[in-house]
Amino acid sequence: MNLCSICESKQSVFKCSICGRNVCEKDFDLDKKICRICCETLCKICNKYLSIDKCSICGRNGCEKCLIKITPFQYICIDCYRKMK
Repeated sequence: MNLCSICESKQSVFKCSICGRNVCEKDFDLDKKICRICCETLCKICNKYLSIDKCSICGRNGCEKCLIKITPFQYICIDCYRKMK
């Protein structure tokens, strides 16, 4: 019996399509086909890739494609950037 990679107590029945973790039903989002951890760190702009940081204006998680680097430690999302123009 393979245990869930997240809770380590229930049997794993699904495999995350992003990270490959084997997880139980409780730790899997059936609609997105990803585990709870990837769901929490998913880019909130495109909902496709894992986030690398948060937008310094709106605070949403963003991936490399959806964030614009303003300084070495500051990003803004493409939506906030468009609103500024």
